[in-house]
Amino acid sequence: MLPPEAMSRMNPNTPAKPVAASPWRRLWQRWFARLPGKASVVDPGRMAERLQQQQQRLEHLYALVDRSPAVAIEWANRPGWPMTYLSANVAQWGYTPEELLNGGVDWDDLVHPDDVTRMNAEIAANWAAGCFEYRQEYRLRRADGGYAWVDDRTSVTHRADGEVESISGILLDITAQKQAELAVREQAEVQRLFYDLPFIGMGISSPQRRQWLQVNDRLCEILGYSREQLLSRPWTEFTPQPDLDHNLQLLESMMAGQTDRYVLRKRFIRGDGRIVHAELDVRAVRLADGSLHRLFATVQDITEQLRASEALREQKALLEQAEGLAGLGSWRFDTADRSVWWSDQMFHNIGRDRALGPPPTLAEYLDCLHPQDRERIDAFMRSPEAGEAITHAEFRRHPSLGEERWFRASLERHRGPEGLWRYSGTLLDITPLKQAQLALQRTNAELERRVHERTEQLSDANRELEAFTYSVSHDLKAPLRGIDGYSQLLEEEYGPTLDAEARGFITRIRRGVGQMSALINDLLAYSRMERRTLDPQPVDVEATVRRVLEEYATDIERASATVELQVSALSLTLDREGLSVVLRNLVGNALKFSRPGEPPQVQIGARCEGGRHLLWVRDRGVGFDMKYHDRIFGIFQRLQRTEDYPGTGVGLALVAKAVQRMGGRVWADSKPGEGATFFLEFPA
Repeated sequence: MLPPEAMSRMNPNTPAKPVAASPWRRLWQRWFARLPGKASVVDPGRMAERLQQQQQRLEHLYALVDRSPAVAIEWANRPGWPMTYLSANVAQWGYTPEELLNGGVDWDDLVHPDDVTRMNAEIAANWAAGCFEYRQEYRLRRADGGYAWVDDRTSVTHRADGEVESISGILLDITAQKQAELAVREQAEVQRLFYDLPFIGMGISSPQRRQWLQVNDRLCEILGYSREQLLSRPWTEFTPQPDLDHNLQLLESMMAGQTDRYVLRKRFIRGDGRIVHAELDVRAVRLADGSLHRLFATVQDITEQLRASEALREQKALLEQAEGLAGLGSWRFDTADRSVWWSDQMFHNIGRDRALGPPPTLAEYLDCLHPQDRERIDAFMRSPEAGEAITHAEFRRHPSLGEERWFRASLERHRGPEGLWRYSGTLLDITPLKQAQLALQRTNAELERRVHERTEQLSDANRELEAFTYSVSHDLKAPLRGIDGYSQLLEEEYGPTLDAEARGFITRIRRGVGQMSALINDLLAYSRMERRTLDPQPVDVEATVRRVLEEYATDIERASATVELQVSALSLTLDREGLSVVLRNLVGNALKFSRPGEPPQVQIGARCEGGRHLLWVRDRGVGFDMKYHDRIFGIFQRLQRTEDYPGTGVGLALVAKAVQRMGGRVWADSKPGEGATFFLEFPA
């Protein structure tokens, strides 16, 4: 309710209309109408008494108004539309009638700004319809700054000439009612939103008929039926056995008053014939007499959850099986809540009873370890240097927990969101590996002992060989030189007097002495190659080849041999003397084993290929059958008669020994009558 002046300020286009008398004023007018008119003859004493009674009744009415929760207010149709009356119970909003009547507080400013436009529109609509008694609800600012909802019943009165005389209203504080209505609406909205939650099915059913009375969209989606289909059939038709019997047992207990709630997992048959697994939470709605009136149920589809749980169980079973097969246990420890978790294989590995659970402290865990390993593993578990890296250690379990078992522990540390350490790790049973390792160590120790013994034996053999070599070089060669010298004197002094047969004997003696001397020299060379200390150093291959050819210059010239060099600039880190011995023997053989009547043809080459150094000596001589390939590198092995091709059968054996000691390998390629090629290979 606003006076016309306020309305004009807020809506200047609102037209002025004649107004009817308010209920209060009409009541008062009826009282005054009962007074005698001016022409009436009234007893002055009686009239005074009646006026006094009327005044008392008026004061009583004012007192009733002031004591009531309704606030009465009136504006007069005079300039400025002054407020002429305001009941004292306006104090409920923190104001006094005086501060509003004398203009200390402007009533127009008390209406909530959001309600002003609506109020003006309602007033204009009522006046346009000729309704001059109407009700409005709006908010009024209290003195404490808050707002009170008021129910304003407005009336207007007019004079006999039709002019508006006053506007009055009765205002009732309906804040509590409004708040209750708002709470009811909010509750209804929350209930509606909750009922329509997209992730949970809901239904209200009759316990007697076992039929749904109301279902939400999610329940229809879970079961694969329309709302009409679900409401037209009892839910028992969608429930297979034995789930139905179990469900009905729980329902009977609820109907008997034994419980007001039950939770179960059951299956439903969907509209497409598939089975859906659901979890039901059913609550009883009872009447005042305790009888079961309705069932309110929430239904959650747990099909995927069960599948995931089953997959997780299978995965866990496979993991436990794999852990068992591998002997690998796993564990976790969180310092935030001091929680410890062990896999089943951990208990099996350590030998701890599963009923005892994991050791709750590090000290109790260390009690499960071998006493000789405890201190080391304690330092390993507490070591902060590892940070978040994975560290490893090996230890044995305590002898009291079973036979000796060795384990390899892996430990990983990382910080949680709260900054506290979390630990995890594995425990691998490495007993067979450790036993093999210990056996290998024992074997190695035994081998080292044997090697030491054999080394001593070899040293003794080498010393004996050196003594033998000394004997060969002195004791054998000395008489051989005597035989050679005396046979030479015999041939020179008495040759002319000897017959042909005697001279033949002397010739054979001297040839045998020469062959014996060559054999002794070759044996000594082979022995030295076997025992000498190698001196690897950079060797210019081309220069070494040319020095060897210079040593054979006389033989090359005498045999009219041709030598072709295909040696590129190549340097090898080898024993210089060893390489020279090899080349001497190969070049000597190439010159010696030429085909009868043909001058020798020798080719010497060297190149690098595929990360290796390759040297070769090729001839065009008599060659050999490759089935004797391995035989020719054995000591004293010959394929040709001594009468045809002199030699001791030690040369190629010496070549093979020298190449072997220098870390290379030697082989040959040949055909009878087509010559032979000897290859030397050394790593780059």
